[in-house]
Parts: sequence; structure tokens; C-alpha cells
Amino acid sequence: MRKLRSLIYQLLKKSPDTIYFHAIYLYLHRRFCNFRSPTSVSEKIFYRMRYPDPAFSILADKVAVRDYVIERAGQQYLVPFIGVYDTVTEDQLKQIQEPFVIKANHSAGQVKVVKEPGQTDMAELAQEANQWLSYDYAGQHREKHYRNIKPQLVIEKALLVNGEVPADYKVLVLNNGNEQEIYIQLIAGRFTDIRCQFFTEDWQIAPFNRRGYKPLQGDDLKAPACLEEMIQVAKALSEPFSFCRVDFFVVGERCYVGELTFTPVAGEFVLDPVSADFELGRKIDFPEHIDLKKPSRYSMTSSMSGNAGRASI
Repeated sequence: MRKLRSLIYQLLKKSPDTIYFHAIYLYLHRRFCNFRSPTSVSEKIFYRMRYPDPAFSILADKVAVRDYVIERAGQQYLVPFIGVYDTVTEDQLKQIQEPFVIKANHSAGQVKVVKEPGQTDMAELAQEANQWLSYDYAGQHREKHYRNIKPQLVIEKALLVNGEVPADYKVLVLNNGNEQEIYIQLIAGRFTDIRCQFFTEDWQIAPFNRRGYKPLQGDDLKAPACLEEMIQVAKALSEPFSFCRVDFFVVGERCYVGELTFTPVAGEFVLDPVSADFELGRKIDFPEHIDLKKPSRYSMTSSMSGNAGRASI
């Protein structure tokens, strides 16, 4: 399947948008994409890739989005920062004594978790990270909004739980007028036995899942201690959009915003059952009218209780 997909992309790489997007969508969903009046989740994501709003470029930037998170939610939801670099050197990396994460701000997947800085070849890491800067992530799947992001390297403190990367909670907020519907996608075992599950806002298993993924089991099915707070933060950050995915890392009772995503996995997912694609799509307003300057209906108040900030509406 991967070889076939790779071959398809190579054949379509230089094709015009009309051919590219329709061909990829047809391959995934066995039907043509309705760009004139998209109704399903997948169609609306493909529409965004083909006709991106300028706001997507600002908030998909892992550097620029930090100001937005501070403004809409609060600084306590940011992963502690070490620095931003146009390029990074071996000596700069050697100065970091604690576990850290280095990643490119203009892409996805270009990330390294350094758990033991003293045991890491920093010259090799610097070389690899600097190569990320020239990577045309926007051209990989034609997520055009990434093209307007200035490539930089971000270094953050590593959030580890028992020495491992914490679970990745992805909060999907579907906005249709004044109504918001929430689903939480939890991916566990990313580096071992990867599994995926969607939950409703009250942490019940959703009646759909992503095709090709095994469901969660055991302790992974437990709700995080900061579930309510995480949902309120996601609602505040996604308010200007008809759809937004807010990714979180959860450490103990604290939640941290990882990133905001507007075209998840470049639309390359299929929901089971297929009817969920259309049912959820109807809850996403179209066309959407994005105004980041419009005053928010949410008031995020932060009062530190122990180490955790609290959020309320």
C-alpha cells in the first residue's frame, strides 16, 4: 500500500491542483471531492488545502502560534521554551543540559526527542535539524498554508512521563454557528503498538474510528485528570474557525498545547463507518468567515492551584 501511494504521489507531483486533489481524494474515498459545496469532513479539509485562509499560516507556525495561545488561553498552556533558531550549531545544542525536543516550525514529523543530552551526538543532530529547514513540507501534500511559514527550529523542554513521551490528545472542535461539538482523539503506543480511539466530550467512546487503527485498551481508556480544562482551552483557541484540531500533551494534572492543526494528516484519513464523515461534516460551518480580531466569547481565567491553571467560561 505504501509503495502504491508513493507511486501515485510521484505521478501526480507536477499535476495541476484540479487533477491532484481529485485524484488523491478519489483514491482515498472512492468518490470525487465536491469542492463547490463540500459537505463531509474530508471534503472540507481538502477544500482548505486547496483554498487556505491566511490565518492558517500564522497559527500552523509553531513559533507564531505561541502568542495566540497566550492571548486566548494563557502562557501556562505553553510547553516551556528553550529557544528559536534560524540554524542551530553543535555548540548551542551542547549547552542544553536537560532533556529537550527539537523540531521544525513549518512542518510535521520533523522532530527529535533528546532524552539524554550527554549521550547524544550533537553534531549529527545539528546537521539533521538544519536540513529540515530546506524541506518543502507544503509541497508534500499541497497543504499550501505551510508555504508562507518562515522555516525555523524550535527547541522546547521535553515533557516526559516516566522517561517516555506522554500520550497525545487531539481535541477536534466542530463549530456550526454558535454550536460547538467536541471529540477527543487519543493516540497511544506511537513508538510501540500504535492505537487510536475517538471519545465524546464526556469521555464516552465515539461511534466511529479511523480506518486502519486498532482501538485502545486497558489504562489508555481512562480520561485524563485535566479533561475539562483541556476542552475549555481547545474551545477558546478554536473559536474563530469552523473546525480546528488542538493537540495537547498531558503531564499529571497539567495540559500543554502542542500545536493547532487545520488540515489533519493532509486529509488522508478515512472514518469508519463512512457515514461519520458526512454526519460530522454537517457540524462544520461552510463557508467559514475567519476573523482573528473579533472579540472572544470566552474568558479564560487562570488561577494556579498547585501547578495547574484553571479555565472557565
